Amino acid sequence: MPSELREALTAAGASALVPKIIDPVLVEYQRRYAPLCRAIPMQPWNTDIYYFNQRTAVPSGGAVPDGGARPVTSSTYVQNQFQMKHVESVGSVSGYAQEVTRQLIGDLRQTEIQGSIKGYYWDIETFIGWGNAAATLNGAQPQFDGLDTQINVFSGGTQNVIDKAGNTLTQATLDELIDMVESNASQPVDDETWMIIGSSTMNSKIAQLFSGQQRFNDKVEVAPGLICPTYRNVPIVKSSFVQMRGYNVGTVTSTTASNGSATLNGTYKYTVSAIIARQGEIAPSQEVSQAVTTGNNVVLSFTPPSGEDGLAPQLYKVWRTAANGASGSETFLGYVDSTVGLAADGVTQVIANQIVDTGTALIPQQSSGTIVPGVLPAQYYGTNTAMLPPAAGQENLYLISRDRGNVCRPYVREAKPLDLYPTTAQPDTLPYAMIGDTTLAVRAPKFLGRAYRVAVSV
Repeated sequence: MPSELREALTAAGASALVPKIIDPVLVEYQRRYAPLCRAIPMQPWNTDIYYFNQRTAVPSGGAVPDGGARPVTSSTYVQNQFQMKHVESVGSVSGYAQEVTRQLIGDLRQTEIQGSIKGYYWDIETFIGWGNAAATLNGAQPQFDGLDTQINVFSGGTQNVIDKAGNTLTQATLDELIDMVESNASQPVDDETWMIIGSSTMNSKIAQLFSGQQRFNDKVEVAPGLICPTYRNVPIVKSSFVQMRGYNVGTVTSTTASNGSATLNGTYKYTVSAIIARQGEIAPSQEVSQAVTTGNNVVLSFTPPSGEDGLAPQLYKVWRTAANGASGSETFLGYVDSTVGLAADGVTQVIANQIVDTGTALIPQQSSGTIVPGVLPAQYYGTNTAMLPPAAGQENLYLISRDRGNVCRPYVREAKPLDLYPTTAQPDTLPYAMIGDTTLAVRAPKFLGRAYRVAVSV
């Protein structure tokens, strides 16, 4: 009967009198797989720096004649540290909104807090994958070092990265990754104390490779509710933070600017990628070339890219050739903070739309008013001649220890909601903050592995 009455009212031209009925089920449209926050061992920590010790050598020994002796030796110990970094989200609802939405959504403020907790873990997950401490140290968003920064040795006795150069993911890729880490760790890599991290596309590719083999059918619970398939008894965990998803940095243009201390001289070619908040790295820009003489900077200009859900960059990465280098010969020059400072309100971040190469450092810059950081970068951060630019459709595949002796995530406060108070300027508000203090402590980098630039299309 009520529906018939509504139909009659509409037909009579009384549509304004029809009550609005809203389904109380809220659609969570913004979603992510964020497993690393849960699957990496966590540890409470009550100071601002996480200190730990490593034993890098045990006492020496060897053969001696009967009654002989060897020199007295001892173990070698090294102390390392990781600085805690702070993550926060600030939200608010009005007291009026809290009351008038109660029938539909219950406690609006609590719903907002729950959303902030989700967002907090997405932020942490992005930093675990892509953060860089040195490039952001004096900026508006100081980060901790993530896997992209800490797992970066492409050759030698402590190699922990294999560059697949765009080759398609195969069973051999997984075996190479496991063999590399097992050789470094000198322990079996064959149980749930390890995990393989990749995208949902990677997971589908592996499922195709092993659809007819029992070795892929076993499942294991990595964290409460996180049940994953395995390969050689190692859990395979999906993440939303290692996939480019078709996004890329747009056109980059270049010019020069006078700087008496600049050391560049020749023709250089550049490409720029970006780390997008709550997503990860997107595909680099097309190559741009610039001739420059000593005493001038190279200025790279672009429109700041956006990624999933329209979110902005939190870091840039720059590749450059040697002076007069061939097209396509770029290697990784360094990380660059995506922000140059804060707007007049003291909280809104100003996103860089230019990167200046001085020959010794990369400086983020905003062309509107020539805004630059208060403390300029002193050097290139993260330069790696073996790290070549990825292409669209290429991803990282990680093999990560879940042993706290190898990697852990210490924290002081973990997604802690704090009540804030209304002000005389805004008396009818119910503000809150979501606070956390944490870092990624890769205590033994050679016990983790990474397959770089892997093509995983299905």
